Parts: sequence; C-alpha cells; structure tokens
Amino acid sequence: MKKFSPPRFPEPNWRSELTSFSKLDTDITTDVLIVGGGITGITSAYLLAKQGVKATFIESDETLNGTTGHTTAKITVQHGLIYDQFITDYSEE
Repeated sequence: MKKFSPPRFPEPNWRSELTSFSKLDTDITTDVLIVGGGITGITSAYLLAKQGVKATFIESDETLNGTTGHTTAKITVQHGLIYDQFITDYSEE
C-alpha cells in the first residue's frame, strides 16, 4: 500500500529565510507564556516585550508555519469585488 503524501506547494516569500531555534533545554522564568509561534503569538510577545513584560512564546513545530506561514494574510486586491457586490445587493448603508 502506497503512503499518502500531500502535495508540496511553493514556500511563500516571507518563509524563505526563517531562523530555526533549538529545543529549550533549560528552565526559564517568564511573566507571560504564549503557546504558538504564529503571527498572533509572535506579535503578542513582541508587543508585551515593548511594554517591559518578559514574554516568551513556545512552538511545537516551526515558527510561522501552518496557517500563518501559508496564507496571504488577507493581502489581496480582490476584497473590493465582494464588497462592491454587497453594496450593490444591500446598499452602502
């Protein structure tokens, strides 16, 4: 029986030079622990750190992988099409 292998897609441009991190092998102390190294987790850690909070994020796989790593992050010129249709069908109000 042949093993299923999902199709490989080209890597998005923003994933081309990601830094990899080694496994945490020592105890650390932190004010806030964030689970997940996607855009939300990384941004949260960054914003907390800017406020002087010792924030740490952990990730079980690769940072910026999964949904964050393989999305357009809603950067598109086509959103106007659906909004125009909503306005046409339901009015701007």
